[in-house]
Amino acid sequence: MCSLRDFPELRDCSLTDKTASMPFVIKRIKPEEIGYPNIVVQLKGDQNPEPLFLPTSGLTTLQQILSKFAEENFWSACDELTKYFKRNPSNLSVLMYPLGLFMKFSPRASLKGPENLVLTDISRTKLWSSSVVRCMSWHPQITKLAIVSSYDIVHVYNQKGTEAKVKSKSQRAILSLAWRPLSIGTLAVGCEKGIFIWTVEFNNLSVRPTVNNVCKFIKDDHRYITGLSWNKMGDLLISSAVTSKTMYIWNYPLETCVPLRRITSDTLNFVHWSPDNTKVFSCSTNETFRIWSTDKWTSDKWSLNNRSRVQCACWSPCSLILLFATDSCSIINAIDFRKSDVFNGSRNYKKVAWPIIDIKSECINDKVIGGTLSDMCWDQNAQRLAITFKNSGSLVVFQTAISEAVVDCIPFCIIQGRLDEEPSTIAFKPTYKQGSLLTIGWSNGNIEYVPFEYTFKSKHDPEMFRTTWFSGDNNKSMSGRASMSTTTNSLIEYLLN
Repeated sequence: MCSLRDFPELRDCSLTDKTASMPFVIKRIKPEEIGYPNIVVQLKGDQNPEPLFLPTSGLTTLQQILSKFAEENFWSACDELTKYFKRNPSNLSVLMYPLGLFMKFSPRASLKGPENLVLTDISRTKLWSSSVVRCMSWHPQITKLAIVSSYDIVHVYNQKGTEAKVKSKSQRAILSLAWRPLSIGTLAVGCEKGIFIWTVEFNNLSVRPTVNNVCKFIKDDHRYITGLSWNKMGDLLISSAVTSKTMYIWNYPLETCVPLRRITSDTLNFVHWSPDNTKVFSCSTNETFRIWSTDKWTSDKWSLNNRSRVQCACWSPCSLILLFATDSCSIINAIDFRKSDVFNGSRNYKKVAWPIIDIKSECINDKVIGGTLSDMCWDQNAQRLAITFKNSGSLVVFQTAISEAVVDCIPFCIIQGRLDEEPSTIAFKPTYKQGSLLTIGWSNGNIEYVPFEYTFKSKHDPEMFRTTWFSGDNNKSMSGRASMSTTTNSLIEYLLN
């Protein structure tokens, strides 16, 4: 099993230090060097979506309640009435108790605690409540990047740097994003109220909610959408919510849905469709997770033995390996479906998850790195695995290869930001022909690209032949065959200008 202890100790050195013990040093590059736009998400006063809409402060209480009833539903109007009684306890306070009992029968799901605390704890985005960047998603086929700011505005960029903004007053507490495959600009946004599916065009600077460009999938028992995943054909969207025990499969063209639920299940955290469409991974907010077969939509339940929950998970591009990590253990585990009897008809088979990486906190080059994971993502070639941590400002990248022994891993590089930034969210671009392109959303709003160039033989034969690095000095490069059994591995310190 690989661990952070495999990183060698490095002494501090500058880019011009030719006597440095490191065989290679990489420098922060400019986006223009690889042909991508320079993106900085800034929180300006004019970006707040509230001023775009008419204020409701001038309306009477009766008008606000009637507005909620007309625009949403009966239970929203009751919720508004309850808020009024809490603000004015002296007015008809005798009605508070029976109204509170009546609201317990409401189908509207709610969080079990303060919103900021619950969502920050459950989200895979580090520092969700305070980070400028909250979510990020690449389009699976074309160069479009969607980024969510803490003002709940979705910024969409193309390769030329043109920006479109998606904003709506009802679209708040955004927790998930998912581009629809085989479409030019259909984007699903998961938020407190439900799912908003937008058609993003770049002929308008700001995309406003109209009949033509937004479709809403809303259910009272399905709020705070933490998981969104399309199938590869783009006709089915599966969603999970932290307030609901039910997953919904939405047929986007028909605008219909089918619920998926098990009696013993708890509220759900997130969901991932496998790249080959044959399986779906879903995890709950307790110690259980399920692997679904999309053939007959049967599920296989797995339980963790340390009273923890799954914090993050990702599929291999071939859908044969599933990696996951929990919120209480700093170990990445792998389920190998080539060796497992899942969906093979066996009832009492032994469920095995192979530990492949130990990420306990280690002091590397006078910096504490590792600990409990916040998120991880695997690139489209199964060659790079990027990891962020809850209590560390560094990001670690491992070089991986799928083998007969599940997954071979070696430490690859450590990425360290400036003093005022931490990696909030990460994503690999699904289409990067030169190798892998890691995109990092920093907590201060900076979006950064880290390209890893190599020659990849085949998606089903993950063998590394050549590796090339971007550096501040174009004359510096490192080429050669990278063996997964190499005992001496180099650490690349991500230096700042």
